[in-house]
Amino acid sequence: MKLLIVSDTHGRLSCVQKLERRIQEERPDRILHLGDYLYNGPRNGVPEDYDPLAVSDILNRYARITIGVRGNCDSRIDQTLLHFKMEDSRVEYCNGYRVDMIHGDLLTSEVLNVQRGDILLYGHTHVFMLKKEDGVIYVNPGSPSFPKNGNPPTYAVFEDRRIEIRSLENGEALLSLDLGY
Repeated sequence: MKLLIVSDTHGRLSCVQKLERRIQEERPDRILHLGDYLYNGPRNGVPEDYDPLAVSDILNRYARITIGVRGNCDSRIDQTLLHFKMEDSRVEYCNGYRVDMIHGDLLTSEVLNVQRGDILLYGHTHVFMLKKEDGVIYVNPGSPSFPKNGNPPTYAVFEDRRIEIRSLENGEALLSLDLGY
């Protein structure tokens, strides 16, 4: 199963249009969105390409294959625009792994029950990260809309036993982790 993992789109139309090109190119079986779909947040200002309604239209094209969690900028009204369910956290089973999904602002919450052998997917920081520590695989796909720390806009792909952080601009792998067999 091929998963495309994204977080923190924040209503940025030009970024989500690029993401849609990656979705069409990657042809994932599932899209895992880790929250902060439409609202840009008070610290980001209002970018020129901010268009939450148009972004919701694009995201809804993939609603049947999208699994999402709620971010700290997501509200109940966002759920009325998006045609896929959002929860605070979620567990899926993919490619032989238990995959824990959370936005990231709740990482210290009791909501989380990560165990050795799990994959923890989270966003929120807008900084991509991919590492294995104490038997847990940590994946933050970064952000296609407001990347931080000088990083480019990114997303992640999990296919078979390999996870990659990829550039939104060209789909090139920036960081990869082979999970072995």
